[in-house]
Amino acid sequence: MTYLVIGNNQETIRKTITEIINILWEKKIKDNIFESNNPDIHILKGTNLDSIGIDDVKALQKEMIYSPHGEAVQIALILNAEKLTIQAQNSFLKTLEEAPQSTCYILVTNNEKHLLPTVVSRSLKIYTKEMKEEYRENEDIEILQMDMVEAFGKIENISKNKTDTLNFLKLLELHFQDTIEKEIVKGENNKQIFTYIEKILLTQKRVEANGNRRLLLENLFLQLTKNYTLNIS
Repeated sequence: MTYLVIGNNQETIRKTITEIINILWEKKIKDNIFESNNPDIHILKGTNLDSIGIDDVKALQKEMIYSPHGEAVQIALILNAEKLTIQAQNSFLKTLEEAPQSTCYILVTNNEKHLLPTVVSRSLKIYTKEMKEEYRENEDIEILQMDMVEAFGKIENISKNKTDTLNFLKLLELHFQDTIEKEIVKGENNKQIFTYIEKILLTQKRVEANGNRRLLLENLFLQLTKNYTLNIS
């Protein structure tokens, strides 16, 4: 499994990673995860590096070939993942695809756009609290509860501006990411939610490529509301 943690605040990043490991190890972690001496945690730090290259990635991969020492899952943390070179990311893809269940990779970045789409698509994205709060103040998520006529009227206004359209799509993505995180805690796995996120990301790419924003959002609304009931908490 691969997680991609996206955030700007070091403390909330640490808390988010700790929560992930708590779930994977089925116990509470009391130590600062960045200073842990646990042999099942391997950390690749890019803080003092201009870039993280292939040799750095290969060294981490060698550490991960063994079975966990004492925990159910061994963890590889890649901090400042936005510093991974294109070559390093490409060499990393096969590892992400073939990682056994006893191995988990957690990539941390402040900007997912610095990573290859193929890396992002192989990861479960988790936004830290402050990243989510930037979007949660927006009430446009309630569009999923509207009937088609009302929703299309709302979409007409949103789609007039490209930035508003992309912000709305990010809001939708965060909503479904929240749903996935709740299901992980419950031990559930709804593949349909992943499909919704894929549709949102595809729409985002088409908007960025200057596709017809209104038609793209209307089509997405129809796809998302076909078998989905919104749960706002």
